Amino acid sequence: MDVFDGNKFLNTVLLLITTIIVAKLISYFIIPKSKKRLPPILPGWPIIGGLFRFLKGPIFMLREEYPKLGGVFTLKIFHKNITFLIGPEVSAHFFKAPETDLSQQEVYQFNVPTFGPGVVFDVDYSVRQEQFRFFTEALRVNKLKSYVNQMVSEAEDYFSKWGSSGEVDLKYELEHLIILTASRCLLGREVRDKLFDDVSALFHDLDNGMLPISVLFPYLPIPAHRRRDNARKKLAEIFANIISSRKGSNKSEDDMLQCFIDSKYKDGRPTTEAEVTGLLIAALFAGQHTTSLQEKGKSMTFPRVI
Repeated sequence: MDVFDGNKFLNTVLLLITTIIVAKLISYFIIPKSKKRLPPILPGWPIIGGLFRFLKGPIFMLREEYPKLGGVFTLKIFHKNITFLIGPEVSAHFFKAPETDLSQQEVYQFNVPTFGPGVVFDVDYSVRQEQFRFFTEALRVNKLKSYVNQMVSEAEDYFSKWGSSGEVDLKYELEHLIILTASRCLLGREVRDKLFDDVSALFHDLDNGMLPISVLFPYLPIPAHRRRDNARKKLAEIFANIISSRKGSNKSEDDMLQCFIDSKYKDGRPTTEAEVTGLLIAALFAGQHTTSLQEKGKSMTFPRVI
């Protein structure tokens, strides 16, 4: 019986391998080749492709391959083709292309567990454009000018606690200062004055829940993802209470949170508490990671990563 089962398993494996080979041959000889010039493809293992290189760290891979392949190349992982566009001269095509040609929603689906349902990349194009309008209105020049004094105050207070000499982890310190400043200007007075430590820790868990493997398997039940989901749930509860309190007392603050609370869609519908929370998280992530990338780009002397 064991011998029979072993032979059956071997035959199944051989049949699978043969099927894959035949499919590749059919694809090569029968399916018409595109006349378009496609980006170069990085070599990889059968079936899994460049999975291990991607999980090791996309930035390291980009630094290795950019000098050899240029600003556009493709990495195959399982059934997916991931094409990298490096540098403003090529990445602009992605952000300016029509949704029918290049879907940002499809590419950024891995952000949904972090930002939450019903916002940004979990909604169709028309709704997403309206939500981007909310961001634009919250970041108008006159709004940003009103934040300057708060930003300066936060920075002066933070650096006044440093000694005249010593060593610091500059990346950690700057990220911490960004969170402090964002808490005051974006998340609101309630968070900065009373809930900063709690919210900062929760955002830290959210940030650490966005790993290379999250891009491919955003719902994989690993510890980092479980902490991310738990943090997202607690943040939703915190902001729901703040939003409810502001609405109940008719208070209006000068921060991004208030802008999102007051925002309305073209059909007159106001934003929900869940949408406001998701938009705030997306805004904070965009600010923190853009600033962090710029600093890393300068220190690594590799600005084309940005």
